[in-house]
Amino acid sequence: MRYVFITGTSRGLGNALLDIFKEDRIISISRSEVETDVELYKTFHVDFLDEQALEDAVPEIFSSIQPEKGDEIFLINNAGAVNPVKSIANMDAKGFLDNYKINVLAPALLMKGFVAAFGELQAAKRILTVSSGAALNPMEGWAAYCSSKAAVNMVSDVLRQEMDRLDYPILSATYRPGVIDTDMQGEIRSADPEDFPDIDKFKDYKSSDRLYPAETVAYIAKRILISDNFGFSESYSVSDFL
Repeated sequence: MRYVFITGTSRGLGNALLDIFKEDRIISISRSEVETDVELYKTFHVDFLDEQALEDAVPEIFSSIQPEKGDEIFLINNAGAVNPVKSIANMDAKGFLDNYKINVLAPALLMKGFVAAFGELQAAKRILTVSSGAALNPMEGWAAYCSSKAAVNMVSDVLRQEMDRLDYPILSATYRPGVIDTDMQGEIRSADPEDFPDIDKFKDYKSSDRLYPAETVAYIAKRILISDNFGFSESYSVSDFL
């Protein structure tokens, strides 16, 4: 049996992942209602901006399944936010902190809950956290996004080291999905050019049809997770598979 926990399932890549894993038992975690024809095994609605609500919900989320020896258990930390797209000069504390709650704290708390629930279980336990090329390449206007994605990369890397002491370790890696044709790209294209000088480049991605379909990126995420080689690398990029 394969269980797949997926965050951010109401739209974009997360919604596409539902279809890709439709043959498995999916546990959907999102802030809003999810529109899908896929039968969901469990559904949880949690606002990642409310860190106390998330911390309270995590034990319930992972205790909602009763996996057995030999099962597969995946966590895909997909939910993310690009906003605020602001220059550092125009940035405000709340926007910056909200970005970190979604992009760093939520995945970290979910990793913690995953370890607590399944750390001693003899099963295939894997965590894939959606990162970004922005974690490696600074971009004007993306101080919050670039730094939060770099931070969650390091959370994943630290977890990899901590797993070395377990008899049945949890494997963890990050995934750079490239530029996907989702609502997030629309948010980027609607940014103020004064805060985001590279806006024309992203508009050109759309007009020249150079955005990856969410379904393609989701399919590659599954290929990565189910591979016998998962965990050999700390990070994967969609470009390695296209």
